[in-house]
Amino acid sequence: MQAVTGSVVNFMDYLKRKSVGSVRGVGLCALFSRQGDWAFDYALSLSRYHETKLNIFHFLESPYVFQRDVVFIDSAKRITARVTPELLAQREKHMREAFEDRLGDYVNVGFRLCEGNDEYELRKCFKKRDFEILVIGYERKNAPFGGATIIEAFATKFRGPVVLVGPESPGSYYLNNSAARRWVDLMMPQGSFHTLNA
Repeated sequence: MQAVTGSVVNFMDYLKRKSVGSVRGVGLCALFSRQGDWAFDYALSLSRYHETKLNIFHFLESPYVFQRDVVFIDSAKRITARVTPELLAQREKHMREAFEDRLGDYVNVGFRLCEGNDEYELRKCFKKRDFEILVIGYERKNAPFGGATIIEAFATKFRGPVVLVGPESPGSYYLNNSAARRWVDLMMPQGSFHTLNA
C-alpha cells in the first residue's frame, strides 16, 4: 500500500479555493442612494472575487402599477414623461456614466434599463440565468419594492440568493434563506449577517 503525501491545507483556504468561480453572474439593482452605493461596492467585489459578470439593473419608476409607459424623470418624483426611445437612450447613457468611474478596470459588466415591474423583470432574468446572486441596497425596513410589495417580502420569496446591504452600515447584510446557505460563496464569515424570515 502506497502512502499518500501532500501538504496540509488551511480549511478557510480550502473553502476560498473551492468557492472562487462558483458563482455564475451577480445581479445588482441600481439605487442612487447611500445604501445603493454600499450594494454596488459589495456586488463589484463579489463579481471580482468570482471572476464573473456583474449585471446592473435600473428600473424606471412609474406612478402607475400596471401602465408603465409613463415614468418619473426627476428625483423628487413630481415630473413624469412618456417612455420614448430617446428617453431610454438618455437614461441608459446616464446610468453607464454614473458607474463608469467606480467600475475602474472591471469590464465584465452589463447594463439593463428596465421599464417593467421590478419583481417580474428580476424573476425573468434570474430564470434566464442572467445572474445567480442578487444584491439590493436596503434603504429602510418595509421599503416598497416593485409597486406591489415590500423589500423583505420580495427577498424572502425570491427563488435565488438575495443579499440586502444596509440600512445601518455598509457591513450590514440581510440574506434570504437561499443566500444564507451559500455564505461562503458570498464572502461572509458565518454569523456576520442576519437572515430574513418568511
